[in-house]
Amino acid sequence: MRYETSILDEYEEKKAIYLRLEEYVADILANMMKQDKVMLMDLTHRLKTPDSLSKKIIKKDKYRYLTDITDVVGLRLVAYFADDVDKIAALVAERFKMDWSNTVDKSAALSPSTFGYSSLHYVCSLPEEGPYQDYPEEFRGIRFEIQIRTSLQHVWAEIEHDLGYKSEFGLPRNIRREFSRIAGLLEIADERFNDIRKSVGDYTLEIRDKIRNGLATDVLVDQVSLKEYMFSNVRMQDLIRTICAECNICVEHADPFPCLKHLEFLGITTIGDLSEMLERNWHSTITYARDALAEVDVDLVSSNKILRYLCYSELIRAHYSIREIEIFMSFSSTSVEQAKQSTKALLERRQMLTEQKW
Repeated sequence: MRYETSILDEYEEKKAIYLRLEEYVADILANMMKQDKVMLMDLTHRLKTPDSLSKKIIKKDKYRYLTDITDVVGLRLVAYFADDVDKIAALVAERFKMDWSNTVDKSAALSPSTFGYSSLHYVCSLPEEGPYQDYPEEFRGIRFEIQIRTSLQHVWAEIEHDLGYKSEFGLPRNIRREFSRIAGLLEIADERFNDIRKSVGDYTLEIRDKIRNGLATDVLVDQVSLKEYMFSNVRMQDLIRTICAECNICVEHADPFPCLKHLEFLGITTIGDLSEMLERNWHSTITYARDALAEVDVDLVSSNKILRYLCYSELIRAHYSIREIEIFMSFSSTSVEQAKQSTKALLERRQMLTEQKW
């Protein structure tokens, strides 16, 4: 505590350096996550306030210099899945200089019979060699803390902080027990979400293999199977390439989730149904796309647009009523009036194409 004044003076003197370091490390972390395709819920950072710093100095009563305090600069990465916490931790350990003596795994510190807040608190500094060694000399040797959590761990920590629950002696036993029970549920939920993501990944690979090998006839159309069909089915890719060549455009692949309702309306429930619709409307879809795209000045369209052209061709071929077409159009319209306008445009194109005997 006797060093409080000198440390706070040093803090004011070097505050600008710490602020620059904060932004510098935050940019490194953001780029790391982008390069390694780790999806984050949040990435935040902060510099300790003088008041917070003073409280820490008084409470710990062990610091002599500002550099002794490892979390003057703090950064937090919140991931959706527990597996991503491990991945982020490995990336941080690989690319920064680690202070393992001050690094803490909160979950490892819990006894086997208790639950509670858990996250990784990594104390690091910028490396002296490697990809991040080229940094301003003023940052050399300054430690900072990187917290890594899942979104559920983050929720727990925020609620715990808001309620002021800091130790096992802070609340009555029955309330502490309730806290532990909820923490246990969150831990289980984290594990189950991980399992679900793995199941989705396994299902995606299974469906992709079936589609590529022509074995997906009975596979139900869902978000995963439709996406894999659009990206992996040979005939669908042939259709997209043909339209691109005839219309001199490029196609940007997009998640076809918005088209699921359209396919359901048309009675397309399996990949086999979709393949049959593609074959019976192959030439008409190319004609529809060629005429529609000739009216607009674009050189890039979404893959969903081509899927819509296929659906429009089916609407025309099967002679759906005006009311049925309006319902179909309403799935991707923001208003009744827009759905009616889209219906009118389709009917006009139907008339024109009928006259062309397509």
